[in-house]
Amino acid sequence: MNNNRPLASGRHLFGFFLILAGIATASWLMARYPFSHRFLIYAALIAMELLRVWYVIAGARANGNGLMSIVGRGWSTWRDGAHDSLLAIGTIVLVAITARALVFLLGSWSPDTAFMLPTNFAESTGWIILSITGGVCEEIAYRGYLQRQLWAFTGSLPVAVCLQAVAFGAVHIYQGWKPVVVIVGIGLVLGSVAAWRRSIIPGTIAHCILDIVGGLLGG
Repeated sequence: MNNNRPLASGRHLFGFFLILAGIATASWLMARYPFSHRFLIYAALIAMELLRVWYVIAGARANGNGLMSIVGRGWSTWRDGAHDSLLAIGTIVLVAITARALVFLLGSWSPDTAFMLPTNFAESTGWIILSITGGVCEEIAYRGYLQRQLWAFTGSLPVAVCLQAVAFGAVHIYQGWKPVVVIVGIGLVLGSVAAWRRSIIPGTIAHCILDIVGGLLGG
């Protein structure tokens, strides 16, 4: 994330958008016709996340880029880890403020995620695994790959941050349009942090924590 060279080809980016469309469709179908057991839902969602990340990493490697080209600035000393951890806390606060503000503006709604939220200890364990997998994979896919690709092809980092946030929200259309707007706002925060830090690590930490807590507290 140190420059705006593309991580992969334009054809690969097109394929990525097709995968997003497939994930959005599959998620919508699962929300309307959920599996009888939540572990099946978690397994299906984890499989989709891993497939998307495999596609991203494979495309980047084909273009001569490794995983760290997607992740961005890593940790050389413990101070880097401490810095990113503090930045993750700040990101969580920013996400919470953004989400609260958008909910206030849009009005409340009945969440359409009850079909996947955990209801017992075993499901909560599965949810934590899903949240960590989803948090890592989504940051790699959206802030690590897509944002960088859009920056390279549009020539504008602000435009890239905005477009990846829209794509991030659109994939969650199964939740309804109001949650999508909130998720776009969250994507803008995460994308801005990644752009400023030149790393997806703080956002990934924040994303995992937010997903875990959100699910365990009932969304």
